[in-house]
Amino acid sequence: MNVWQLASTKNLQRTTAPDLKISPTTAKVKITKALLSEADVAAYAGTLKVRLPLVLGRFAIGQVTEAGDDSFMKKGDRVYLAGTTEDELSPDGLQTAGQTTDGFYRDFTVVDESQAFVLPASVSDEAAFLIEAVALAERVVDEMEISVGQHVLVLGGGFYGNIMCQILIYHRAVPILIDNNSERLARAKKSGIYYTFRFDETLKDNVLKVTGGKSADGAIYFAFNNRIEPSAVFNFLARDTFVAFCSLMEKPLSVNLENALKNNVTIKGFTECREYISSAINILANKAVNFKEFPYLTHAEEQLPKKMEELAALSANGGALPEEMNVFKFVF
Repeated sequence: MNVWQLASTKNLQRTTAPDLKISPTTAKVKITKALLSEADVAAYAGTLKVRLPLVLGRFAIGQVTEAGDDSFMKKGDRVYLAGTTEDELSPDGLQTAGQTTDGFYRDFTVVDESQAFVLPASVSDEAAFLIEAVALAERVVDEMEISVGQHVLVLGGGFYGNIMCQILIYHRAVPILIDNNSERLARAKKSGIYYTFRFDETLKDNVLKVTGGKSADGAIYFAFNNRIEPSAVFNFLARDTFVAFCSLMEKPLSVNLENALKNNVTIKGFTECREYISSAINILANKAVNFKEFPYLTHAEEQLPKKMEELAALSANGGALPEEMNVFKFVF
């Protein structure tokens, strides 16, 4: 079996690994496409600490080539591979592909029903790479009990923030997207997000105009390429509201809670969303999310080390990672 293994920091090598065998309840999946994520770049660059050597790749789709007699999958099924799954032996009860366990930059993997989700024909390969973002948004809406008509600030207008706003609209809430990147704000408008503002001295007045003179009913902060000071969100919230802090990997985030404590704000962190993947697939099957404004770039898997190094260098120099989906075709 062929894999792309991170042998040491910034040293991604194509090598071989033992062939995988299935059990009656598992299936063998040929990886067809894998996404290059922020977490993969961070692990490659050494800013996300992982135990090496490790096969990277958090998000992927594939096709079942062999299935056990008791597996719910069958040969030929196209599946989405979950990046985070339960693991009773790990300290936090989870294992994460490309971080705490080998990921999906490989030609084959073996999975059970907790690790793979069969994709309907109505969910394209392109749409499948939105599943994690949609699932995270669904979890936030559910657990923060966001209701119809609530005005919710979304800080961070990148890919995840854009999808979050669209899911809020899907649930008939009113998102207010905040970012200082003009390109992100313009993309949000094209994606159907009506209220988009810069984080500057005019923001307070803009929020009051949208809400009819009230403070916001809640806020969601994305720690992805987001340079807005996180504690500032509490200045725009009503009493007894909520803030969700979201990141799919560990990030140092210093938050001053003075105003949160004063206004009895509920705070919760979100780092995974495995229980909402089926819901996300259903939303995408119903074409409820617009992602045509995000560039979708397809590369041969041989280009993986070059692209990884390019993005790692950009991040090391303080640049934001580009708003594009870099997907690699695996045809070992």
